[in-house]
Amino acid sequence: MELYLVRHGQSKANAAHILQGAKVDTSLTSKGRQQAELTKERLLDHHFDRVYVSPLRRASETAQIIVGESTTMTFDPRLVEFDYGSWDGQKIEDLLDQYPEYFHDLIHFGQSWKISGGEHYQQAQTRLKSFMADLKSDVNDQVLVVSHGMTIKLWVALLLGLNHPENLAEPANASVTKISLTNNQSILKIYGG
Repeated sequence: MELYLVRHGQSKANAAHILQGAKVDTSLTSKGRQQAELTKERLLDHHFDRVYVSPLRRASETAQIIVGESTTMTFDPRLVEFDYGSWDGQKIEDLLDQYPEYFHDLIHFGQSWKISGGEHYQQAQTRLKSFMADLKSDVNDQVLVVSHGMTIKLWVALLLGLNHPENLAEPANASVTKISLTNNQSILKIYGG
């Protein structure tokens, strides 16, 4: 199976430098719509057997641009963005000032749930494991998933068996990550490209 993970285009919260997780639900900016159009062009030659989408607005708008409204999309709450708890909706600059140790030492960021009350990495990865277990497919299936930056980062870390997801950069808006899943093996072909 070829799994294409696409991060949503730039949202209004992204443009305003606001940390947006599972609780913040803003729409795409005009730049975000343009980014999604470019991704659509990149993926034009691909036929997707199935399309799964986070129910958050920024992801669903991106998916509609990429595959069109006539394509059947399955919305799955397990694909929502990482829950940053009380940090959701706050200016990133303010969080950097208030909690520099979590942002300057990315390994420490994995413990931010102790302060923010949000998810920890394992909780998000458990959601993604559940989604993968339900993702029954033919070996030749091409599957498109439109989701979120931290979610994709944690998913790739899970599939590749990385113990420190913080070592991966978060994929850019409207970027494509491609993973081949064969014989219980995950091969990363593109990350955030």
